[in-house]
Amino acid sequence: MATQGTPTLDQFKAWLGLDAGDNVDDAVLTDSLKAALAAQAMTVAYPLADDTEPDGDVTFTDDLTTAIWLRAQRLAARRNSPEGVVGISSGSGDFTGARLPATDVDVARLEAPWTVIGVA
Repeated sequence: MATQGTPTLDQFKAWLGLDAGDNVDDAVLTDSLKAALAAQAMTVAYPLADDTEPDGDVTFTDDLTTAIWLRAQRLAARRNSPEGVVGISSGSGDFTGARLPATDVDVARLEAPWTVIGVA
């Protein structure tokens, strides 16, 4: 199911399973959603709602919308690991650090059909 219009904070919160009235993290979620939308816009060519209108409304297909949620969730979670390092338990009670990968393979897979390949 494709949707017209930009994904919203309320839709993002619903995807995260948060109550719509819970506004404790709205500032972080809003900033993360805006950054995710900006990053995706630099990567993909959005399908248009009406192919005959080149300046028409874009369509956020299910795969592009899910990629937005994953991007935004990842960005919101990064406030707890600003250096890109997370702690991992080894199972024996020891903790070690692990670096977060620079890209999310699921986001890349979801955006692949719409990705614009840059030519220099």
